[in-house]
Amino acid sequence: RAFLHWIRNVEAGLVSRSEIIAQLDMETWKPTSEIAENVRVKAATVLYHLHNMERENVVERSEDGFGWKLAPIQQASLVEFLKPRRKSKKKK
Repeated sequence: RAFLHWIRNVEAGLVSRSEIIAQLDMETWKPTSEIAENVRVKAATVLYHLHNMERENVVERSEDGFGWKLAPIQQASLVEFLKPRRKSKKKK
């Protein structure tokens, strides 16, 4: 799910953001209107979520401001996050 750090994450928002992310890739710029055609919310709601995800570096906006794509991945995968960490030796 598309959990964001800086906003309140309600179920409807998580579902909408997940659907929006599913429409994007890291190569192709897509306009808001095209994304909105394939999700269950209005274009204004898609834009709201895109702006929130942009603020958290999940998506990028094109220089002309009309296209969106996934940002380079900056988060650890769940597998990486859950790996046991080596304990550091305490200095005496």
